[in-house]
Amino acid sequence: MNDGPGTRTTEALLATLRAATGHPQLEFHEPPTSLSGGFYAEMLRFRLDDAPSPLDGDLVARIVPDPVLGAWEGLIQREVTAQGFATPAVRLIATDASPLGRFLIVMDHVDGTPPIAGLSIRTIAGQIPNLVRRLPDQLAAVAASLHALDPEPLAQQLADLGLPISTTTGGFVAQQVALAEAVGQRELVDAGERLIAREPTSTKRVISHGDLHPFNILVTDEGPVLIDWTVARLAHPAFTLAFTDLMLSHPPIPLPRAGAAVLGPVGRGMAKRFLRRYQALAAPAGQVTEAELDWHRGVHSLRILVELARWDAAGTRPTHGHPWLVLEPTARAELGLAPT
Repeated sequence: MNDGPGTRTTEALLATLRAATGHPQLEFHEPPTSLSGGFYAEMLRFRLDDAPSPLDGDLVARIVPDPVLGAWEGLIQREVTAQGFATPAVRLIATDASPLGRFLIVMDHVDGTPPIAGLSIRTIAGQIPNLVRRLPDQLAAVAASLHALDPEPLAQQLADLGLPISTTTGGFVAQQVALAEAVGQRELVDAGERLIAREPTSTKRVISHGDLHPFNILVTDEGPVLIDWTVARLAHPAFTLAFTDLMLSHPPIPLPRAGAAVLGPVGRGMAKRFLRRYQALAAPAGQVTEAELDWHRGVHSLRILVELARWDAAGTRPTHGHPWLVLEPTARAELGLAPT
């Protein structure tokens, strides 16, 4: 946890909470604190004094810069919670027309830690046996549980919301192509068009998270809790499985060469175990083919490279800490692109 969100942000957050609840007397119990770990949205932990239900506990404000994506992920998170899935319950939503000026999702704070918290070159050797056994099974169980939910209520709600976001994975790829074209990345445009041309045909559709990796899991006394629904959609199960496979096979952990040499084979073993365990838990409806996984790995590789290209165009590429920096060579290889 980091100290010190800006005073302007905390004041605007409080003003937004007062306006949204109709309680102008609301006050923070103590100054909000920043939560680390997110790259897209700003997150603050806070508690209110004399708060109306359901804002009477430890809460997290997820402040989303894109109001369209904020409405999208807020709706999905609410629906999976309503179906009993383990994710922080959404307590309040406010649009960017609020004093905060950005889309706000207020949810329960979850007292948990990522399953690989504290992994480093000094600790990796001792953690390998536990990682190999436990982590793939945790991730597979989360994916199977999510994919067992009924997608139809969410499909209707997303349609009613009328957001300019494609509800198909082919449409998702087309959006990535358009973004690549906007920043002059011809090789990514061509790669995306090749993906669209060879999309596998399937009628399978589940609520698919698309960003399932160890840092989006919080391990609690009651079990794992899945967070961050920005990329989630109604899609083939492989939209989630391929991303997790990609992340496990090529762990995006910046380690010295010796540590990477140790972790690489371990990661590939974990990815294989994850897929085997998922197939067993989700059988028979959740079976996926290697061709479906391969295509969806390409989808996420394109997503990674397009985001990096947009950062480069804006001069905002992170210098460290973001998993895309480590995964860039892998993503290029997945799409058949020459190394940079």
